[in-house]
Amino acid sequence: MNELVRLWRRAVTAEVCWREPDGSPAALTATPLLAGESPCVALPYARAAEVAGLSQGSRVTFAVTDSRSLPEGAPGMLATGRLARREDTSGELFTVELLRQELAKYPPSRTLADSPLLCRENWWWLPRIVLSLERVDRVRELPARTNPARQALVVRGGDGLAVQVAEPFGPAGWSGERVRLAPWPEWPVQAPALAFGYDYTIPDLERWEPWSRRGVLAHDALVVTHREGEPEQVLTPLPLLRRIQRQRTLARACRRAIAAAERPGGGA
Repeated sequence: MNELVRLWRRAVTAEVCWREPDGSPAALTATPLLAGESPCVALPYARAAEVAGLSQGSRVTFAVTDSRSLPEGAPGMLATGRLARREDTSGELFTVELLRQELAKYPPSRTLADSPLLCRENWWWLPRIVLSLERVDRVRELPARTNPARQALVVRGGDGLAVQVAEPFGPAGWSGERVRLAPWPEWPVQAPALAFGYDYTIPDLERWEPWSRRGVLAHDALVVTHREGEPEQVLTPLPLLRRIQRQRTLARACRRAIAAAERPGGGA
C-alpha cells in the first residue's frame, strides 16, 4: 500500500474501476489526489452521473497504468478495496485538503480556481464527489500502458471484479466487432467486460479524452456491443469559442448536479 501511495502522489492520471449494481463493469479516469495518506479522486459534480452506482462500501479498484505517470520502465499498479464516498457539496474538503494538489497536476483547474477571486467566480468548480480507497485487501502490479491508442484496461464484470491490461492482436486494433485478446485462464469463459482507455494533450491536459469498448469477454476475445470514443483520435487544441462553450456547459452541469445533491435524499 505504501508503494501505491507513493505512486499516487506522483501520478498525473489514474483509473477507478468497479462493478455497477447490475454487475456491469465501469471505469473512469481522474486526477489522483491524497486525502492524508488515502488515495482518492475528487470529481466535479458534472460527473455525478458517472458514479451514480457507487456507494459507501462498494468494492473498487484504483490503478495507475499510464506510462507517462510512472517512473521510466516501471510497471503499473492497482489496489482493490472498499470505497469511502463523501458528498462535499460545500467544497470545504476539496478547497482545504485537495485543491493545491489538483492545481499542480491538472492545469485546466488553474483557469478556474487558482486565486480567491477565481474561486468565488467559479464556486461551482469546488464542490466535489470525493472517492477514497480504504480497507485495501489486494495490491498488485500491472503492465504499463505505453500506447494509449491500443492498450486498455479490461474490466470484467459479472460475479467478480477483475482488471487487466490488454492489447488487441492485428492491425485493426479496437475497431472490429470481435477484438481478439491474449487469453487469461483465470477468467470465466464468458463475462461482461469493458475495455477502457484515454489520451490527453501534453503538458496542458486541455484535451483529456476517454474511449471504451463494451461487450462480452469470451476468454480470448471481446465481442463488442457498444463503443464510445476513438482510440486513434489525434488530440489538437480547441479553438477559443469551443473552450468558452465547453466551460459554460461544464458550469451548467455542475450547478444542476450540486442542486440535486443538496436536495433531501439527493446524495449517495
